[in-house]
Amino acid sequence: MLFFLEFKINQKDVGDCMTYFGSMTEEMDKKDMGPNIELLGRWSNPGSASGCCVCRAKTGADVQKWLFNWCSMATGKVMPILDDNQAREIILKKKPAFQVSYANVGDEAREGETLFFIKYRFLDGKRMDGYKAFANMTEAQDKGDAGNNRVLGRWHNLGQGCGFCIAASKSEMDAYRWAFNWAAMCDCEIVPVVTDKVARDIVKADPAFNKKLSSLMAKMGMA
Repeated sequence: MLFFLEFKINQKDVGDCMTYFGSMTEEMDKKDMGPNIELLGRWSNPGSASGCCVCRAKTGADVQKWLFNWCSMATGKVMPILDDNQAREIILKKKPAFQVSYANVGDEAREGETLFFIKYRFLDGKRMDGYKAFANMTEAQDKGDAGNNRVLGRWHNLGQGCGFCIAASKSEMDAYRWAFNWAAMCDCEIVPVVTDKVARDIVKADPAFNKKLSSLMAKMGMA
């Protein structure tokens, strides 16, 4: 099953949570998630101590168990989601004419690019029109709609008429041109984000990082 998680670090725990996260390795990440979760991508907004991720898990209980590891320092919201191919199949009541690839979901931004987390929600009375327009796009129309933005992944909550995507853009104008294509049907919120690698590099660039980590480990009884 596909799940979307959105998290917000508690204000009083921002320093400790970011320090611990910054110290984590890929092996620690896998142990933290457990064997039944595959992390497809995670993106952070360090300035607001928040972020989101997409994962594949055997059950919702596996995701809740993972979230429980962090509930003393952060709040998390989880929902099941659909990718473009699944959403189109439900809307069209048949397999779509083409399949969207999700092979590059976890890509880093290329030189000159910024990763954007784009949330959309259809306006009142426009949900079905929006779904019809989305589902009936040809492959060429789908790619043309995104313009110069490099779409890493897009996911949907058909129950609430909303969803989100992660896209890499070389300018704010490219991002807003895409949003403007849908302005008559939905609201779009566009936020710059970074991958785990970049977020951890930012945290570890703090000259006091090692001192903070040693202090945190001692407080956690892990020194």
